[in-house]
This record gives sequence, structure tokens and C-alpha cells, in this order.
Amino acid sequence: MYFNNAATTWPKPEIVYETVDECFRNLNSPDRTHSAEGAQSSSTMQTCRKEVAEFFGIDDETRLVFLPSCTYALNLAILGQAWTKDDVVIMSGLEHHAVSRPIRKLSRERGVEFKISPYTPEKPFDLDWLEEELKTGKVKMVACTMAANVTGDILPSIEIGQLCKKYGVRYLVDAAQSAGVLPVDVKELNADFMTFAGHKGLFGPPGIGGLFVRDGIVLDTLAEGGTGKDSGKHDMSGSFPSNFEVGTHNLIGITGLCAGVRWVKQAGLDAIRDHEHSLLIRFIEAISSIPGIKLYGSENLERRTSVCSFTLQDMSPQKIATWLSETYGVSTRAGYHCAPQSHETIGTIPGEGTIRFSFGFSNTVEEIDAVTGMLAELPRHATV
Repeated sequence: MYFNNAATTWPKPEIVYETVDECFRNLNSPDRTHSAEGAQSSSTMQTCRKEVAEFFGIDDETRLVFLPSCTYALNLAILGQAWTKDDVVIMSGLEHHAVSRPIRKLSRERGVEFKISPYTPEKPFDLDWLEEELKTGKVKMVACTMAANVTGDILPSIEIGQLCKKYGVRYLVDAAQSAGVLPVDVKELNADFMTFAGHKGLFGPPGIGGLFVRDGIVLDTLAEGGTGKDSGKHDMSGSFPSNFEVGTHNLIGITGLCAGVRWVKQAGLDAIRDHEHSLLIRFIEAISSIPGIKLYGSENLERRTSVCSFTLQDMSPQKIATWLSETYGVSTRAGYHCAPQSHETIGTIPGEGTIRFSFGFSNTVEEIDAVTGMLAELPRHATV
């Protein structure tokens, strides 16, 4: 039983496997050969770009850049901007390393100040606090996740975007945990930047992600090299999206991502959300009575994705995860989930973090009932 979908969704829809296989066997890298196959590959890539852009409400698909991961996309959005000493960046207390590490790098190397929004389970991002900070005129950007990978808390992303627009501050949205799970529309969000991971809620393969950049924003490159365009010039072209899609394009990942997006659209976001949410409710109701358990995140489960992190008194999260895996073949994730800032915020550092269950569309009610029965046994296992 697989309950680690917040890391990578599995299994993928069959259409994704078929599309990846077809691409790998029959399509070359786009814009690199003078052949019918090369033209077909280039056309396929642009079709995928247009479809993925439409899924996120992006009117101009050239502002969507395909990148090796959501992490790379976040680094480009953060480190590729022009920063000056005393600029201020605001983030939530629930950020993944992919947001917090490049921002802390800005602080170390460029003198940028970062501030972290206060957190409570029922107010994961304090909008009143944010507005007071924005009134100072020092904040250049707000960067935060739409949904937390540790607690599943859904942040007030639309309201944050409205405040950023009101005060003329750039807004970076990390949709790694929300794309394919919640509606993500860059216009509704007032996003200046939006990043997503292909291998999570969009059911694509690993090794592909994307970055939306609002028209008019200039970014420096993190990597330079061949793009298949302007090959006779020494300098990069500066044009979107080719300026940032350097090296051989991951057409296998791009077509697999597009197939995942098509599947999500066909299945329906509401249907996916309803199924996963019903599993979360059933799981939490079943484990809440276990002696010594502590659950993290909002008690209002409507404001959560299908992620549940918890600890058990006097039991190591890592040992619990190992016991479940070795005894029953259950896959979870224990520890800090590449988000120590989030664990500091919820109080599991100092400590060993949490054990996290994250449910996907392929999980069933029968699996939930089986694993909650296993967890009910835990208090009797003093060696765990």
C-alpha cells in the first residue's frame, strides 16, 4: 500500500505510461534535426506547452518555461531576479527547502532580509500581519506554497495575491502540492511567478516541472547553453521560453506531463479532490482515538489537502514507518520531509519530525481501513 503521494503520485494513469513509451521510441529532441521527425517533435512540444498553459489559465504560452523540476523553477524565479541589499522577502512558516533555501541564500550572499509569517493551524498565513509588512514599502516579493507538504494546510493564496497586487509587490506561488489537486489559475492568483511539479498531482513522470513568469518581468539565467535557436550567436537570445530551456529538451517528460494534465482534466479536479478528501476524513477519524497521538494541521479538514502528519508519544516516526514497511509492506514517509522550516513552525523540531500519510486517487477505502487497523496496534509494540 502506497501512501506517499505528496512526494510522488503512484501509480500513474496508463495513458502516461503509454505516452512516455511512445515518445521515447518515436520522437527525437525538438529543433535539433532537419527531418520530419524533428519537425514533429518540435510541434509536439509546442502543443504540450499550449495545453499545460491553458490548464493554469496562462494566456501567453511563451511565458511558460519547462524545467527539470519545480525546485529548479523556484530557484530560477528567486535567484534570477535583481536584488539589492535591504530588499525584503516574505514567506510562510510552512515552506519546503525549494523555497526557503534559495531565499536564505539571498540573505547570506546579497543581504536580502527575509521574514516568516506567523502560523496557527487555523491561520496558516496571517493576512493582517502581511498587510502591515507590505505597508512599509520594503517588501519586494512574497513567496509561498499554496498547500503545505507536511501538514496539508491550504494557504489563503488568492487573498495573498490580492494584497501583493494592491501594494505592487511580486508574488511567487509554489503549486507543487496543489497543481492537479486544487484549482490553480495564475490570473485568479494574481501570480507574477507560479511553479509546479510534474510528478505529483499532475501524474507526470519525474524530471519535469515548470515556471510561469508574468509578461514584463526580466530574469537572469541560472544555466546557459544551446537552445536550438540563435545558434550562431555567442550570447543567449533573452527571449521566452528558449532563454531558460537550455540543453536537450526532456521531451519524454514534457509529453508525459501533458498526458497527465489531460487525464486530470478528464477525471475532473472536483472528483479527484472529493475522493482523496474522503480518504483523509476516514483516516483521521479512525486514528484520532489512538492513545498518545498528536495530529498536525488545521482541524477544519476542508482547509487541508489529503496529507496527514502525526506523532505518537514515545515512538519514533522513523521506527513506525520502518515497522509498517517491513511488517505490512506499507509505504509512508517519516522525518522532516525536506521542510525543516515547517517542522520548526509546528514544533516537531527539536525532535524527529513526523510520520506522514498522503493519499492519492488510486488509494481505496479498503486500504485506509487496513492501515488504520495496523496503526491501532502500535501502542502494544513497545519496541517500535
